[in-house]
Amino acid sequence: MANLSAILIAFGWSGIVVGIMMGGLMGMYAFKGPFRAPKGHENYTDLNRRMLRLAHIAFIMLPLISMLYGMCIDDLAVSYIYKYYAVICMMILSVGIPVLLIASCFYLPFKYVQVIPFSCGMYALVVMAIGRVSAL
Repeated sequence: MANLSAILIAFGWSGIVVGIMMGGLMGMYAFKGPFRAPKGHENYTDLNRRMLRLAHIAFIMLPLISMLYGMCIDDLAVSYIYKYYAVICMMILSVGIPVLLIASCFYLPFKYVQVIPFSCGMYALVVMAIGRVSAL
């Protein structure tokens, strides 16, 4: 059996690196940076630019939440198979939401696919809640 907490914590740090790098790249055109803003990102309030900023933060915060989840997952009083799928679902959530936000900047219907990583995240959170409540 794999060490689920270690997997999620390593995954989380990797996601945070992506989020920080994304912020650095966005900073190259933000606030009249050295590069021109991409088409549709010229104004600070453009929807595409706001969605990209949201994806940047999601690439940091969702992996951070996954790391916190990973610190608790091994102690849950639920079957290993539920915990295993919950870890996979947390990884899908952490990558799926920001990637689909970015994709929505270029093709808006991608926003409807976000129900998949959202549902995965809900499954993982329900597993955590059941495990914590049953331990009381």
